[in-house]
Amino acid sequence: MNPDDVFGMICGAASCLAVPTLFVLPLLLRGVFIVEPRTAHVLFYWGKYSRTISAEGLYLIFPIGLVRTVVSTRDTVLQIPLTTVVEQQGNPIQVSAVAIYRVTDPARAIIDIQGYQRFVANQASAVLKTVCAHYPYEARDPRAPSLKKESDEIIEALKQNLQEQVRSAGIEVVLVRLNDLTYAPEIAQSMLLRQQAQAMVDARRTLVEGAVETTADALQRLEGAGLRLSDFTKQRLATSLTLLLCAGDRSDHGTVVTRGARGGHA
Repeated sequence: MNPDDVFGMICGAASCLAVPTLFVLPLLLRGVFIVEPRTAHVLFYWGKYSRTISAEGLYLIFPIGLVRTVVSTRDTVLQIPLTTVVEQQGNPIQVSAVAIYRVTDPARAIIDIQGYQRFVANQASAVLKTVCAHYPYEARDPRAPSLKKESDEIIEALKQNLQEQVRSAGIEVVLVRLNDLTYAPEIAQSMLLRQQAQAMVDARRTLVEGAVETTADALQRLEGAGLRLSDFTKQRLATSLTLLLCAGDRSDHGTVVTRGARGGHA
């Protein structure tokens, strides 16, 4: 056989094999993918859910009819925007928060919910309004939960309520914390005056309590030193000493003078 004929046969066979390869190779490459850490690949064949691959590595799967969706399972930080809420005492406040969540069931996140990121954001905003409405901005009892202190009870309530709302989307809520917290602009000045007045009252109360304790201690020390005082003198001394201590730095108070009697009585 002529060598030219052999070469022509080889070229013809190669051409016949090259044409199908040009169509088959791109199709096969559609079934090759790499799963990176903290990601999941949800596989569908002809519109039907097949399986979820989350183990890291290189994969080659049957490509015909395949639709592959990649879902991140990393922790996601969600900024809940500033919103106006009426707190427990009826005062309008502005509050924002930060939530951290992760996808634990990628198939449910993309099958049961259309746009799970937007779904979580909407639910978080609603939960923030609902929970903050059940607590005061600032509680008079220091042991009571309040938004200003960001009590553990409030943080847990935010987390649990949000978890209940997004459980159907295969989402796990890691943490919810308050971010910005202020009175609404229309009442901010009034609440500032109220806080100043309350601080003044608390300061006066502390001053009076200290004066009473100091006066009682002084009378007790006088008696312990052997100085016997009549009830009338004790009353005058206690009144004068209490007024003196409550006057603070003012110098317009009078001077109290008591005269002692013979025999150790005053």
